Amino acid sequence: MVGGMNRVATAGEIGDALATVARVDGVPDDGWPAAYQAASVRAQAAWADDAKLDAVVKLPWGTMPGRIAVSGYVQELLAHAWDLAKATGQPTEGDPELAAWALVLARRILPPEPRGGDVPFAPVVQVPPDAGPYAQLAAWLGRQP
Repeated sequence: MVGGMNRVATAGEIGDALATVARVDGVPDDGWPAAYQAASVRAQAAWADDAKLDAVVKLPWGTMPGRIAVSGYVQELLAHAWDLAKATGQPTEGDPELAAWALVLARRILPPEPRGGDVPFAPVVQVPPDAGPYAQLAAWLGRQP
């Protein structure tokens, strides 16, 4: 998650997320919250100028306007936050409006089929209609809620 945040920051700073690796090394076990906070502050600063939202940037999944890049990283960070919460036994539902927005985006840009191969997501998982928006997002991205 820190690496992803660093990549979206780099995309906002220089227009090329691939200029940095998504891996972060050398952080002590108790240093991850501070590392994430620092990366978050950096990303917010990188995208503070609204004009950057219309600039074309390069990402691992293609070249696109900044607003689409930021949206993709929001979806990615929400999904991995859900993964982390589930793996550590914490609540997996957070801000419902943010997850509902990311779910609309995910359904637009990530078709239900095909999955696998060049599309790095498992098949859509069915969830009950009353599932929370984070569970719905996780299921659309191929995770078992």
